[in-house]
Amino acid sequence: MRSEFTPERSPYFREEPSLADTYLPSHVHLDERFVPYRGSILDLLEDHITLDSTPLTREYIDHDDAVAILALREHEEGEEVLLIRQYRHPIARMMWEIPAGLLDISGENPREAAARELFEETDMEADSFEPLVNFFVSPGCSNERLHVFLARGVHRASTRFIREEEEAEIETRWVKLDEVVHAILAGDLACPTLVSGVLAYVAGTALRTQEEQMR
Repeated sequence: MRSEFTPERSPYFREEPSLADTYLPSHVHLDERFVPYRGSILDLLEDHITLDSTPLTREYIDHDDAVAILALREHEEGEEVLLIRQYRHPIARMMWEIPAGLLDISGENPREAAARELFEETDMEADSFEPLVNFFVSPGCSNERLHVFLARGVHRASTRFIREEEEAEIETRWVKLDEVVHAILAGDLACPTLVSGVLAYVAGTALRTQEEQMR
């Protein structure tokens, strides 16, 4: 479902933004909308619009928003990331990912959904969830927005979640953060939530360290 919640700002940046995307539906005139297909988590929309007197047709996916969780823990050799591995049919791959899922429960905010998805996919809980980064998955053809949270104080839950279908095969593994970064940059790991979450965390940490050194 479309999230009615304003994305939380990352703790890395507290000041008012000087560079930001602008929500501007009035930039075009919506003349007519068709829904050629309705699915369980997505609909295919066909919008007939007018842009600066030019009639256009745009097809795109109306998709539920989602959350993802970058769960970290301290280790004697450095930070580790909690990864999951599962099959993704559209690309026919077993992928290493971070826990993620849809905002498909009415009234549930992204932070609550992040806690739920972490438990449902890994049987883990966390003491804290901080907003890390959010992005539109593929804005040229979908309106899905993804909220990535940083989870700390990760520990085993007292109960287990019964997973079904592809999720029943989920494998979990703690992996060194540096190893994950190298695999991403080598092109060996391509899950967008993993890539964006890990690189946002590494970049944010580097910026914070740089700012502290300049004080």
